[in-house]
Amino acid sequence: MNSKRKTVLIFSEWYHPGYKAGGPITSLTNLVNLIGDSITVKIVCGDRDYLETKPYDGILLSQWCNVGKAEVYYLPRALRKFSKIKELLTKINPDVIYVNAMFSRVFTIYPILAAKGGDAKIVLAPRGMLAPSALQIKKRKKLLFLKLAKRFDVFASVSFHATNRVEADQVNKTFFRNKVVVLENVPTFREHEFQVNTPLKRSNMLNLYMVARVAPEKNIHFALHCLREIEGNNRVTLKVIGPIYDQSYFEGCKKIIARLKPNVTVEFLGPKTQNEILSIANQSDFFYLPTAGENYGHAIVEALLSNVPVIISNLTPWRNLQHHNLGFDLPLDPEKFTEAINNCASLSNNQYSKLYENIGVTAQSLININNLHKGYLKLFNGRD
Repeated sequence: MNSKRKTVLIFSEWYHPGYKAGGPITSLTNLVNLIGDSITVKIVCGDRDYLETKPYDGILLSQWCNVGKAEVYYLPRALRKFSKIKELLTKINPDVIYVNAMFSRVFTIYPILAAKGGDAKIVLAPRGMLAPSALQIKKRKKLLFLKLAKRFDVFASVSFHATNRVEADQVNKTFFRNKVVVLENVPTFREHEFQVNTPLKRSNMLNLYMVARVAPEKNIHFALHCLREIEGNNRVTLKVIGPIYDQSYFEGCKKIIARLKPNVTVEFLGPKTQNEILSIANQSDFFYLPTAGENYGHAIVEALLSNVPVIISNLTPWRNLQHHNLGFDLPLDPEKFTEAINNCASLSNNQYSKLYENIGVTAQSLININNLHKGYLKLFNGRD
């Protein structure tokens, strides 16, 4: 391996201190923490959080800032031009360009076009945006984008980073000539002891929480429908954490909630910081997300590493959870989810504690952080 320390220039619309975009920010933050001691990491990102109209408070714009193990350039709206992206690329002259998006004009297309004819290796992480469920959102616009991109060979020199085999297959269906590297996302490992889920689990009571933006692809309508047949002797509460991305979809959520039985309570809390989510997790019995598809699912992993079992769909990489006593991964059948929730609600504290002890330790044992470190160093140090 070349002894020269490589420079990776990352483009992403959102980064720290943002948190409302969820997974993409977590993915990048954890990646930087993993490789930042071995590789020089520079990040060009937007100047505001997901769905926000104002820039971050206290952030210096249009200059390089030290943020953790990376240098970050916060790009204001007025400078989101091809000429500025080209200028930054020319000045940095990176060994690798890592694009953390699929459909962004500024943070995907501009960097790739600006790098054409250069020596930098280009890697694109679709972040689940080529999944069938994701492509259904603004379908015509996205399909036109992909058609034009292929016609003009925009992605001809790009390698793709998929986080699992399913996503790799989705990439291959659209970009069958491109190389695809499969590497799992980097989870948020804590060096201190696992935060223990301390509250007692009371029989016939269940505290659920969900971390997801309020949008169709997160399948929240389905999640709420599954709460309609909760048995009368079970009291279930659900806290939904995440921004309201689709207002009409949110209105549909409220209509479903209005028809739920009195023993079921649903509360939308809006977006929360990682520490706030951790606090809610440690007051909850289960994480709940019957998603229509996740290429990784950081919120799922965060729950498990916080000693909280999960009730999720089988459309994520986290499978066979019952075998490991980590919870449930179920097909999208309302009866199966309702049955699981009723059964979980009926558990006494003694039953719950015996079933779900050492959740965090078990979850961490399924992830090989050393192999991930080697894999990402190879991705960024290799030439193809």
